[in-house]
Amino acid sequence: MLMTLGAMAQNDLDAFRFSQVNWSGTARFMGAGGAFGSIGGDFSSLATNPAGIGLFKKDEISFTPIVINAIGTNAVYNGESVDANSVRYSLTNFGSIFSWTLERSKPEEERKWRMMQFGFGYNRINDFNNLVYASGMSGGTTMIDGFVNASHGINYNNLTHDGELAWGTWLMDTVAGTDDQYENFIGHHDMRQNSYTKTTGGIDEMNFSLGANYNDQLYLGLTLGVPFLNYKAETEYSEVDENDAVGGFNEWTSYETLRTSGTGINAKFGLIYQPLDFMRIGVAIHTPTYYGNLKENYTRQIKSDFDSDDFDEDYENLSKYKLTTPFRVMGSLGFLIAKRAFISAEYEFTDYSMARLASSENILYRYDYAKENDNVKLKYGACHTIRVGGELTVTEHFLVRLGYSYSSSPFKNKINTGSAHNISGGIGFRGRVFFADLAYVCRLTGQNSWFFEDPTLNPVEISNINHKFAATIGVKF
Repeated sequence: MLMTLGAMAQNDLDAFRFSQVNWSGTARFMGAGGAFGSIGGDFSSLATNPAGIGLFKKDEISFTPIVINAIGTNAVYNGESVDANSVRYSLTNFGSIFSWTLERSKPEEERKWRMMQFGFGYNRINDFNNLVYASGMSGGTTMIDGFVNASHGINYNNLTHDGELAWGTWLMDTVAGTDDQYENFIGHHDMRQNSYTKTTGGIDEMNFSLGANYNDQLYLGLTLGVPFLNYKAETEYSEVDENDAVGGFNEWTSYETLRTSGTGINAKFGLIYQPLDFMRIGVAIHTPTYYGNLKENYTRQIKSDFDSDDFDEDYENLSKYKLTTPFRVMGSLGFLIAKRAFISAEYEFTDYSMARLASSENILYRYDYAKENDNVKLKYGACHTIRVGGELTVTEHFLVRLGYSYSSSPFKNKINTGSAHNISGGIGFRGRVFFADLAYVCRLTGQNSWFFEDPTLNPVEISNINHKFAATIGVKF
């Protein structure tokens, strides 16, 4: 979700946005709340605790071809409430596991290293699909002030980017007698402000995992993760003179498109220890993800509508940068009940203040991102996530699942909200060869957003509800 609309180039919000994860994957994983850190035995657990691969004793292939996201948002700005809805389709998982027995020459009772596994495939670890529409009266605030303030001291012949667009569309003009001081040409009247933001894309992570089973008591795992990031945001913002406060002026509109793409790399280490037949303990550490060459394409077009004429200006900016996300630590505890059910709880810690931006340009022209990284440390902090889930075998082949997760706000000093709740459930069929699972996840989030940077501007209070339906099919052999 864009916290400040109209922000160009890389900033602290990019570092935060692309560091976040919202684990998806198989319908079984999602239906039980993703709490598989100590349970394992599901392909998607390789993305959270790689030791989960050590529980596999057969080869397996799974595929999640159906994931439907029904997204609903409510935005309240200056007392006016607007709803927006959309439906998106995506794929969240494909995976395969291959297992083989070790120490075959020894009698079974003497084998300590029982099994070894290799797995590869992908899971969706974040989904950017969203839609927000907000509208309300401005109370005299205007985005044009930002263009004016950023242009002071620059001769009108040398204006670039937003300043050049505002100048070319008659939204600002020079102060009389100067050629580098500017004023808002429209003034500060009560106008209708509208904002429409659509975001699409996600982060899909390829996983290459190795695991081992020691004495059916200790399970070890290592995953090499290769995330593919693809993000697109389209924003339309307008200020409309509904009350004819400015003679000859009707409205002006800004159209923005931001596209970001790139590939990263990380590593994950995990273990699951089973001290008792009915209890398992899991621990996992995720290294930071390193994106060495994120490509960003930003375009902005401004149009103004006067009675006498219309004006239109635009520009495009291409850039590249590096991003290092924070590390993650997870701990989990699971209980197995009579080989018919499990209950599991998991804790995840991430400190978003550790995210870092860096330049990927030639050293002679390198931008240091000092201001942006200082803002990361200033605005963001530790995020605590708790996941709980369970599964019950009702009959020989039919299973039911429930799950819940909560993530605390990642913002420091209560500068924003941002906590999230996930409620999930699912059913499954497990045969000797074929299996199929269905899951439903309801995600509830809330966050404030601002049209632009202005200390007098009120926030847009956004509530989001995401209904996700997923289906997975697979075979064991």
